[in-house]
Amino acid sequence: MKKRMLAALFGAALLLQIPAGAEERSGCTLFEATFLQGWLCRDWSPERWRTEFTEMKAAGFRSVILQSAVDLTYQYTDESKPETDPAAYTLAAAYALYPTELVSGSEQAHALRDALDAAAESGMQVWIGTVSDSRWWAYGWGSPDDGLRTWAAENAAACSTLIRETAALYGEAYAPQIAGYYYNNEIWNIPDACTQQDQGAYEQILGENLRRTVEAAAEKPVLVSPFYNPELGTAQDYARFLLALAQASGMRRTDILAPQDGGGRECSPDVISEWMYAVQQSVRETVTFWVNNETFNPAYQPKPPAVLKSDYLAANCAQQHILFSWNHYYHAAANPEYAAYEQAFRQMCDEMRGDVNADGSFDIADAAVVCRWFMGDRIYLANWKAADFDGNGILNAADLSAMKHALLES
Repeated sequence: MKKRMLAALFGAALLLQIPAGAEERSGCTLFEATFLQGWLCRDWSPERWRTEFTEMKAAGFRSVILQSAVDLTYQYTDESKPETDPAAYTLAAAYALYPTELVSGSEQAHALRDALDAAAESGMQVWIGTVSDSRWWAYGWGSPDDGLRTWAAENAAACSTLIRETAALYGEAYAPQIAGYYYNNEIWNIPDACTQQDQGAYEQILGENLRRTVEAAAEKPVLVSPFYNPELGTAQDYARFLLALAQASGMRRTDILAPQDGGGRECSPDVISEWMYAVQQSVRETVTFWVNNETFNPAYQPKPPAVLKSDYLAANCAQQHILFSWNHYYHAAANPEYAAYEQAFRQMCDEMRGDVNADGSFDIADAAVVCRWFMGDRIYLANWKAADFDGNGILNAADLSAMKHALLES
């Protein structure tokens, strides 16, 4: 009976042609990538990298985002100058994941090479993060001044250097493993920029800063992950600002805007849905839209995976989801006390795969919903990503075929 019902459901829908040369990707993946901060991994051995990539793949990820390949920490030491003057700061600490002219003494740094080696062995990819400069957090209040202009130009030059260096060192040998570059500066809903009280100055300054990264990345995509504070403005103003910034920086359709969902600040699912949908509607014709789901709570402790699931479903408009961060909050290797969270996360992912109507189970009702959607019925898919079995960010006949086989096997 079950096989006959499945045949009836899929028969008409599968008359749709499966795209020729459709990309082969392994199974339905709910989260495309997870962030990994350099302070955690900079001293890992090659063996630890291999283990970590093996476990990330087993958890369902296809790539890792190294948040920064160079990290610069400054201290405000010259109080005769304003805090927005980059010259008022002294470099207090620095490290790199590869040998670079940007960090003295980094000649033996090997973490990025080891990560790329492990990615090649596991069939995964690495996003290379650009320069993390702590002075970034001195800006964004009020209208921009010459200090921001100076800093933005310096930072753009440093990020371009990083991309040029890593491309020269690893671009040829590890081309398939380098997914792209992550733009480290976390742009947010700056009040004067969102309300245009700055006459477009932030768009121009930050747009030019980001443009340098986009141009240096060449054919590789650039991933940007801004955040928002709903108490500072509206979702519509934020969405307009991000679109203007994407246009000013020359971001391409292949570049990715992946806003942080706000779950780490305990934004409700309604708020997450409002803000993510506003941005998606604004930028969808300009760049690729993903969502960065936060895995921590306001105390920077692991968020219960049940809450993560609610936040994930609230951002249903995303083409792909990424995490900040499985490695830091849901992986027992980072903290043995997180073993229960790791188990709960994996169970959550297993239960969500195929569960398009988000009723808690993958069954023939999910197949019926997808078939109705494919046949043109105006029906809501509560978790359309659960049916993206080939993981390419769209629903097509290949997904329907994989769904049929998965149901038969179950």
